[in-house]
Amino acid sequence: MRADPVAASLAPQASPASRPVSMHGVVATAALSAERGVPVEALLAGSGIPPERLQEPARLISHHQELTVFDNARRLTGDESLGLLLGKAMHVSSYGILGYTMLVSPTVRVALDTAIRFPLLLGSYFRLEVTEEGKTARLRACDYAYHADLYRFNAEMCLSSMWSIIRDCMGVRWAPTAVRMRFAEPGHAGLYPSMFGQAGQFGADEDAVLFPAKWLDRPQPLADAVSFHMALEQCERQQTQWLNSEGSALIARVQGLMQADPARFASVAELTAAMHMSERTLRRKLAALGTSFQALLDQARHQQALHLLHHTSLPITRIAERLGFAEPASFRHAFARWTGRRPSDLRR
Repeated sequence: MRADPVAASLAPQASPASRPVSMHGVVATAALSAERGVPVEALLAGSGIPPERLQEPARLISHHQELTVFDNARRLTGDESLGLLLGKAMHVSSYGILGYTMLVSPTVRVALDTAIRFPLLLGSYFRLEVTEEGKTARLRACDYAYHADLYRFNAEMCLSSMWSIIRDCMGVRWAPTAVRMRFAEPGHAGLYPSMFGQAGQFGADEDAVLFPAKWLDRPQPLADAVSFHMALEQCERQQTQWLNSEGSALIARVQGLMQADPARFASVAELTAAMHMSERTLRRKLAALGTSFQALLDQARHQQALHLLHHTSLPITRIAERLGFAEPASFRHAFARWTGRRPSDLRR
C-alpha cells in the first residue's frame, strides 16, 4: 500500500504541529491521568485548552496543543508507559467517521489503506505504510518530525492504537508475530505481551508490527459495501474541511506563541512580526473566526497564571511580570475577571 497523495502533500508544511486534530486523544489522556490523581487543570496547563472543552470532543485543536498535554501527562504521572496505555485505549470507535469506515471495510487491507489515505482524520504523528514480504506483512510507523522527547511516547501510542484498531476490525484478539521498536528497551517492556500479545524487540531498525500477510485479505465481520462507500465519501469531505481549516491552524499558532512567551506576545506588534503578518490582517482573520487578539491573550494568560500559581513558588509580582502585565495590580484585576477570585486565594 502507498500513502495517498493528500498525505504526501502535508509533509512539506513548515509547521506540522499546527495541523488540526480532534480532541479524542486529549480526552483519553485526561481519563488516564485522572486515574493517577492528576487534576485536569494541571494536565491542560500551557495548552490553551480550557477544561470545559473536554466535554466537546468534536472540536478541533492543533498537534502542538495535543503534544503539550501529552508532555504534561508524562511529567505529572511519572508513568513512562502512558503512551502504550493510551494507544490501547484508542479503539476504532475513537476515530469517528474514519473508525466507522475502517470497521465496515471489506478487508483488513482496505481498512489500513483507508487509515493511510486520511492522515488528518487518523491524527498520527507518523507516516504509516503497509508492506508485504513473502508470508509476512508489516505495518510501519515512519518519519516522526515532532517533539523529540515524546518520540517513544508517540511511537508506542501509534502502534498500540493501530493494533487495537486491527483487532477491532478483525473481531478477534490475535497476536502479531513481532513488535519491533527502534528505541532501547524501556522499563515497562513487560507490558508489551498484555498490550500486543507479543513481547517487544528493541533497538530494531524500524518501528513496526509484523503479522501474517494472509490477514490482510481476511473478510471483516462487520463489512458492508453500501455503508463503506457512503462513509468513505464522508471521510473525503471531512479531511477536505480539516485540510482547509486555516482558522484552526491560525488560532493554534497564535496560542502557541502566546503560551510560549506571554510577556513578549502581549504586544500585537511582536506577535504579527513573528507571524510575518500585518496587524490589520491578523485582527481581520481572527474576527472572521469569532475571536480576537485580546480574547486569545486572556486565555493564554489565564492558563499560564493557573499553572504558575499551582506549580511554582514564584511571588505574584514575578508571575505578573512573566505574563506581561505592567504592574501586579493589573494582573490581580484580570485574574479576578477570569476566575472571580484573587491570585492569593489559589496559593492559600
